[in-house]
Amino acid sequence: STPHTLTDNEGHLVTVLAGRPADPSWHNVVSNVNTSMVHARVTGEENFFYEKHRRGKFLAVAVGISYGGGQPKPGNLLLPPTKRKIVHELLNNSDIKWISGFQSSTYLPFYFPKVYEDYATNLFPLYEHSPNLQPNFPNISIYPTCTFNFGPYTTTFEHTDSANVAYGLCAITALGQFNPKKGGHLILFDLKLVIKFPPGSTILIPSSVLRHGNTPIIGEGSGSHRMSFTQYCAGGLFRWVNYGFQTARSLESKPRGKWLKKAIDGKLADRTVSALGLFSTMDSLAKDRQAVFGRSFKY
Repeated sequence: STPHTLTDNEGHLVTVLAGRPADPSWHNVVSNVNTSMVHARVTGEENFFYEKHRRGKFLAVAVGISYGGGQPKPGNLLLPPTKRKIVHELLNNSDIKWISGFQSSTYLPFYFPKVYEDYATNLFPLYEHSPNLQPNFPNISIYPTCTFNFGPYTTTFEHTDSANVAYGLCAITALGQFNPKKGGHLILFDLKLVIKFPPGSTILIPSSVLRHGNTPIIGEGSGSHRMSFTQYCAGGLFRWVNYGFQTARSLESKPRGKWLKKAIDGKLADRTVSALGLFSTMDSLAKDRQAVFGRSFKY
């Protein structure tokens, strides 16, 4: 389907309704992922918990590299052996790899080349410094973390993902079996938009700053179900790199450390301007792609 873009009042691209690739095999890819995630949920159900978390009440498992919440340093999220086996099978699923690559390698660099470059500038040095870190999809996706939202009725409350990179793009692919005309819509509260979000479609949003959520699906209990697969990046990873691969406290404990941290952080107004500058306008997009990748994209 044809992608659609949302821009701010200055013309910066802030959201992409990517749809799905024009590939006849995509339907089979999505169908296979649906089957795999339902199988994972059913076979591992006794190890999962239908807990009401801040995003909703559905099964969700995050996996990958993160930093925050009291972690002394970046690391791979820890999972119990039962969950780890289930997730490992999903990460090695060729169709899930395809979706992860579609999210990361197609639309992120195509519409957000400078954001993509910023991810690479921070993450590649991190992996070189800490070779023990294991990306979910090496050489396929630049995102360090993903979440499998198993459902069976994945409906999120209004929320922001405040721990993510403030200017980062969260890639979301809707999955499952439901009527997208009657439910499963993406709500962007700040933009006052309700967007039809069919299974197999992908949307990229700055989830750290845009309040978002989903409408329930119609037909719960009659075979309808909704799941999703998301990829994102924790902002703490970038801070760790910028502070010289150490915590803020460690940096401040060094001679002139407090001054150096203040210089690295800069002023909020300056950080805001810098972050906004990573978002291309339609007029600058071709030039930005050329500057980042050294060639023009032809999609």
